[in-house]
Amino acid sequence: MPELSHPIPTREKVLVIGAGPAGLAVSAALQALEVPFDLVDRAKHVGGIWDLDRKDTPVWPAMEMISSRRTTQYEDLLRPVSYPEFLRPEQMGKYLRAYAARHDLTEHFRPGVAVRRARPFEDGVWEVELSTGEIMIYRAVVSAHGISERPHLPEWAADAPRSVQVMHAKDWTGADGLEGRRVLVVGSGQSAADIAVDAARRALEVRWSMRTGHWVVPRRIAGRPGDVALTREPSRLRGLNDRIAETVIARTVGRPQDVGMPAPEAPLLEDQVIVSDDVLDRVREGRITVVGEVTGFLEDGTLTHDAPRGKAGHRSFAADLVVLATGYETGADHLPAEVVPRTGQGDPDLFLGAFPRGRDDLVLLGQQRVSGPALPILVQQADLAAYLLKATLDGDAAPSSARTALAEFRRLRAGSESAVPTAPAEGEGGLRERLGDLVGARSVRPRQAARSARDAGDDLVPAADGATLLARLRTVRALFEADARA
Repeated sequence: MPELSHPIPTREKVLVIGAGPAGLAVSAALQALEVPFDLVDRAKHVGGIWDLDRKDTPVWPAMEMISSRRTTQYEDLLRPVSYPEFLRPEQMGKYLRAYAARHDLTEHFRPGVAVRRARPFEDGVWEVELSTGEIMIYRAVVSAHGISERPHLPEWAADAPRSVQVMHAKDWTGADGLEGRRVLVVGSGQSAADIAVDAARRALEVRWSMRTGHWVVPRRIAGRPGDVALTREPSRLRGLNDRIAETVIARTVGRPQDVGMPAPEAPLLEDQVIVSDDVLDRVREGRITVVGEVTGFLEDGTLTHDAPRGKAGHRSFAADLVVLATGYETGADHLPAEVVPRTGQGDPDLFLGAFPRGRDDLVLLGQQRVSGPALPILVQQADLAAYLLKATLDGDAAPSSARTALAEFRRLRAGSESAVPTAPAEGEGGLRERLGDLVGARSVRPRQAARSARDAGDDLVPAADGATLLARLRTVRALFEADARA
């Protein structure tokens, strides 16, 4: 790929950082609106974490995706019919490369180029230093760097002796070589569950340290993919409440607490659920032993943890390998900390999870852990970002309807996010239609994902209720779509 040879100077362009699903989505949206942009990524290919050739990907070849066909494809490029319902990482990578080729995004792509730093001088003026040594000026920045840039490590991990191998989940590559070894997986979420199941295929013993309980749902519910069946959009699950959903899951796969896991802290429909067909069975079989929170290391190198649920005291474990599926911290190395405002809880203050309040020239995509599928939310954020940047860059030359939409966006952004209506979405029915008319129809109320007190102070990537966020994104995006139709 040649160097930045596009005749438009960079000071008239948007810089998109990261060529994963979000970066590709916003690049395609910018191109559709004829907004000039450049796309950079430190990897040699597009695809983000789904590019298995990159060393910093947190996925591994044998990993099983938890999102189904419908929620892992763009609206303007269907996946090949030969692909299974749940893709392997390699297939997802190929699909993303095909999407980039379909929209000619590779013409704007500089592979193997990282952003060392990007800082604003004034509105619409960003100085960007690249790993090539180049320093350029851009009109705006879209940072689609993902959430796996800053692995979170608990304090006790620094006390591990040399005899114990400690790694973050980001560096997990599979269970090969674990024969005869004792493994401790630390974490309560999806990555921890996947790694524990994977390790149990080969390891002598696997213990899973959990401090927060979550619901476990199978990949298919009532004959359809679980991520579709549990989508709580108002036009779908309006007749299904938490209790009925939990009863269905309990009868299908069982409750986590019944096999010795911590009881879920949140109702199922607002929980950061674990999607797995295997983890509950592996716990029942004793191939994974669920234990309490890690308390540290003894002088002889033995690890200690709280006893399993319902039992008092501490236990020791001579672990050979400790895998820390303990999440990621907020922030990006290339952005000054003061550029992104913070809430009183310390989370990034991003309107609709992507838009720093008070700035029209910076967008951060994919900076929340969401309950449910992530790609539909990334696409909505990307489209809204493209509309915002188009209206901002056009300025007074924009149609009056576009300027009106921009003004309304700014008004909503300055206020409370809870004031944004949740727009219903059209589409096929969810679990309610599969199970029948179980209760009277009602609209699902907006929800805020609960923040665990145990995570306070850890500066972890915040959680959001996916269905509520998606509905609000549709509401705000409609402001600009109305302008586009005018």
